[in-house]
Amino acid sequence: MKNHNAKLKIIAKRYLNFSFEQRGIILLLVVVILSALFSISIGIFNVVLGELKISGEIADSFVAFYAADQGIERILFRDRNQGAICTVSSGPNCYVLTPPAGVVSGGCYSIRVNKVSGTTQIIASGQYRCGINPSRVVKRGFMVTY
Repeated sequence: MKNHNAKLKIIAKRYLNFSFEQRGIILLLVVVILSALFSISIGIFNVVLGELKISGEIADSFVAFYAADQGIERILFRDRNQGAICTVSSGPNCYVLTPPAGVVSGGCYSIRVNKVSGTTQIIASGQYRCGINPSRVVKRGFMVTY
């Protein structure tokens, strides 16, 4: 048995250029390979997490968009059918709706009306996750001039 191990060492040293005294090299290779695999998996995780955030913001964007649309429709109806909101040439920011008005979808909107020399400009800003300090804010808006 002793003679057999000695022959294996000679063959390994001669043909494989491998020494049995360097036993830690396999452990080092395993650590390097696992580190590379871990780095790749962390990179893939970051890409997937970013895509999930983007898809959530797209859904939030629709809520903000429709909140702004609802705000612009309400103020247009009020201005054109129920009487003027501001007098003619009342200047910039003659009507400002603050705090933002809530809508059924969970969003809110704010309105700013400007009347200068017979031209009315209405700016509606819709927002999702309204509140004092929302974690992630998505805003969309409309501007109508007539």
